[in-house]
Amino acid sequence: MMVHGFQGNSNDMRLLKNNIALLFPEAMFLCSSSNEEYTEGDIFEMGVRLAQEVNSYIAQYCPGSSLGKISFIAHSLGGLIVRACLPYLEDHKEKFHNYFTLSSPHLGYMYNPSTIVDAGMWFLKTWRKSVCLQQLRMSDNTDLEQCFLYKLSQMQGLGWFKHIVLVSSYQDSYAPYESARIQICNQAKANKDNTLVNIYIKMA
Repeated sequence: MMVHGFQGNSNDMRLLKNNIALLFPEAMFLCSSSNEEYTEGDIFEMGVRLAQEVNSYIAQYCPGSSLGKISFIAHSLGGLIVRACLPYLEDHKEKFHNYFTLSSPHLGYMYNPSTIVDAGMWFLKTWRKSVCLQQLRMSDNTDLEQCFLYKLSQMQGLGWFKHIVLVSSYQDSYAPYESARIQICNQAKANKDNTLVNIYIKMA
């Protein structure tokens, strides 16, 4: 299962899919398209759409007991959409194998070193009313424990995979390095706002 990121589409994952298919010719692929028109919306809702798409694909192409292993490869926002869909795929959890994300901001943008990205996100969040960016900035609720990212961190799903790979890069201008690796960053350690830090640590 391959899931694109913010403002992306299923074609974004095609090159990666083609290369993996050369290594594993028996593998089947679903390049998700269910959220192509909705990536500025609620990530929980995108997770529901993805789960419906995955369940429909399994029912159509892997009927009965023919389903083998299930792996997810996701880029950027897609990594969080996958996590949001997992509770709706619990019936298949014994089949979960790899969870692989490329620069997915798992801990959001609470600590983001790029002022340019900050400005761009503020513009999109304010003028385009982008719900998912509000969620990634943890500005979707005044109570941090009611924010999407915090709730997502408490949900089941990641523990069902046999292998988890989180890829990040210092050269990535969009997903903070530690956020993509689900690690506590130095800015959080130096921050004197204990409430914010404690939430961030709990999420990690």
